[in-house]
Amino acid sequence: MGMLDRYKKKGGFYQLLQLLETSPSAKREQFLSLIAGESPVWEEALRKRILTIARVYSWDGQYLVEIFSRVQPMTLAYALHGSPPEQIEQLLNCLPPISKRKITDLMAETNPSAAEKGTCVSKMLSEVRGFVSQGIIRLEKVDPELHIPENIEEILNSSVHAVPTYETEAMKKDGKPNIVGESVEGSSSQEVEFLKRKMNQLASEVNALKHENSVLKDKLSQIKKIA
Repeated sequence: MGMLDRYKKKGGFYQLLQLLETSPSAKREQFLSLIAGESPVWEEALRKRILTIARVYSWDGQYLVEIFSRVQPMTLAYALHGSPPEQIEQLLNCLPPISKRKITDLMAETNPSAAEKGTCVSKMLSEVRGFVSQGIIRLEKVDPELHIPENIEEILNSSVHAVPTYETEAMKKDGKPNIVGESVEGSSSQEVEFLKRKMNQLASEVNALKHENSVLKDKLSQIKKIA
C-alpha cells in the first residue's frame, strides 16, 4: 500500500496538504520526495498549493485586513517580528490606525525567540486555512493558484491513469517507444495538462456560482420577510 492510497478519497488532498504545511521544512521535503516517487502529478499539485506566510503577505490589503483583524494581536505581532520595517509598514497599512498602533506597540514591547515566532507563524497559517474553510477568504479570488477544486482527488487520479494508457499504445513489441510513440506520448501529456487546467477552471467557476446562488437566496429570504 502506497503512502498516497489513504489520501485518494474525497478530502484526502486537503488532509495531506495540512500535514505538509504543519511539518518542518526538512520533513516536508522528505514527504514531497516520497509523494513524487509515487505520483509526480500529486506532488506538483500539492507543492504549488502549500500556504506560506510569504504568500499570505503578498495578498491585497482588502484580504489581509480580514485576516489581521481576526487573529490575536500578539500572534500577529510575534509573526511580524523581525520583518523589514518597510514590509511591516506596508502590511499594517490595511488596519485602522488604532489597531495598527496596538500591533506596533506590542512588537516594540516584546522580543520573541525564533521558536516563538515560528509557532505564531504556524498558528496564523492554520487560522488562514480556517478562514478559507469558512468562506471568509475565497482563494479563487484572492490567490487562484492556491484554490482547491472540490473534486481534486478525482482530477489527479484521472491524470495519473491517463498517461500510462498512451504510453502503452505507443510502445513497440520490444517495449521501446518508436518515433510515432514518442510523439504521441508528448502530445498526450500536453492534452492531459490542458484538460487538468480546464477542469480546475470549471471547478472554480462552479464554486463561484454556488456562492453567488447562496447569496441571492439569502437576499430573497430577507425580502420575503420584509414583505
